[in-house]
Amino acid sequence: MKPLVCALLLLIAQSALADSGTVIRNSDLREKPFSDSRSIATLSSNSKIEIQKNQGTWMQVKTPQGQVGWIKLLNVRTQSGTRNNGLATLGNVIKTGSSGQTVTTGVKGLSAEQIQTAEPNMAEVNKMESYSSSNSEASRLARQAQLSPKKVAPLSNSNTNVNTPNNGRRP
Repeated sequence: MKPLVCALLLLIAQSALADSGTVIRNSDLREKPFSDSRSIATLSSNSKIEIQKNQGTWMQVKTPQGQVGWIKLLNVRTQSGTRNNGLATLGNVIKTGSSGQTVTTGVKGLSAEQIQTAEPNMAEVNKMESYSSSNSEASRLARQAQLSPKKVAPLSNSNTNVNTPNNGRRP
């Protein structure tokens, strides 16, 4: 009897710790992690999903109806499986001034190992730099498009935080 109870508790704990998410825009649930793969369902915005695994820019997910397929990870807002309850979030705010949630869209889809072992591709950097234009070329194109110059104050070097009520601007 004890092994059965332990197995049941382990199964419940695993499902409680599974990553969950919410679809943030209407999205196709695809058979395989490719844009040209067959769509097996359409997930509506605000649909709840269970995230099974990540593969590059795709997530394999399971819907409440039991359908399993692939969705682009940028179409999903994730919630950690170790869900913060209200008291834990309040505790974080009291101790650190933060809810404990961090936005990391810039590295979404990359593993910690991929980030740590990343190396610059200088050929691609040079290719990107080749797309830049000179000041005279930019001025010529601006005149051609009938754009007029505008004076813009330079940014300060202070440690402003864009996550402030004024988006980093001083009052």
